[in-house]
Amino acid sequence: MILKRIAAAALLAGSFIASAAQAQTLRFGHANTTAEIAGELFQEFAERVNKGTGGAITIRVFPAEQLGKEVDLFKQVKEGALDLSAPSMAAASSLVPALEIPSAPFLWKDWNEAEALIRSDAFDPVFDELRDKHNIVPVSRIWYWGWRNMTTLDRAVKKPEDLQGLKIRVPESPVWVEMIKAYGAAPTPVPFGEVYTALQQKTVDGQENPIPTIFSRKFYEVQGFVAMTKHMLQNNMIVINKDSLARLKPEHREVLFAEAARASAMNTYLQQKREASMLEDIRKSGRSKIVEDVDRDAFAAKSKVVATAMEGRWDKAHLDRVLAAIDKQRQR
Repeated sequence: MILKRIAAAALLAGSFIASAAQAQTLRFGHANTTAEIAGELFQEFAERVNKGTGGAITIRVFPAEQLGKEVDLFKQVKEGALDLSAPSMAAASSLVPALEIPSAPFLWKDWNEAEALIRSDAFDPVFDELRDKHNIVPVSRIWYWGWRNMTTLDRAVKKPEDLQGLKIRVPESPVWVEMIKAYGAAPTPVPFGEVYTALQQKTVDGQENPIPTIFSRKFYEVQGFVAMTKHMLQNNMIVINKDSLARLKPEHREVLFAEAARASAMNTYLQQKREASMLEDIRKSGRSKIVEDVDRDAFAAKSKVVATAMEGRWDKAHLDRVLAAIDKQRQR
């Protein structure tokens, strides 16, 4: 009887050790706060992956740039210091410049067009480069963040000329620099986490971001005007280190991708649903006046030089392939 109990205990201990050995922890660092829709969904994504894999995969989420700035987090994924992150495509362009193409001003007719083409084979060579040269695989190519709009301190912007002489904060990405220069303003790179302070201290005169960002980061509190320029689309991604992905069992990879797709779809629905209410809350605050009568055609005309200026950086072959795919889509 004693020997049977010892054997049973040994078997139980062995099972526990085997189970522990099979369990894997992935570290997920991102730039969003837990109060943002994305932050909430990333946490839910982690919980659902854990549940869907029967506890075999645990994702530890580090929000709000706890482990570094957005671009730094992306590069940590390349190096394997971090397993997962959720960069904007502009941040991802620090490794693959052509990932800036979806951020080109006035490129897309609407979100449906952009989503379909970013998912399509038109962008496969760009994502292949990300995987093969930089060890990073997109878990989801799509994470809707919204159309970017211009905010300014004390000047209503209705046409590009209204930006003359202003210092406008831009992300550390060349396409933004070229765009703001085309509008006649001075592009001023400021890290994302420092934008509110830069606006508050008047280090810059304005900035541009999607409405969910302007609202959640309270940029409207220190700006007098929100101009509905809708000049650029912001799409983010969820990415994983290629070696981290390879270590997962095939069935666990399926769960990871399925839950990322679910979170992406939910994010698109919630972000688009809440954009209108956020804009109304900004209006009701009395802090910023919403400028609706923007001459978007004038902004679009000024923006035409941007793609030409970026051909060398993006690789003209990538740009031509995407533009051809857009034309084909619109002719259907």
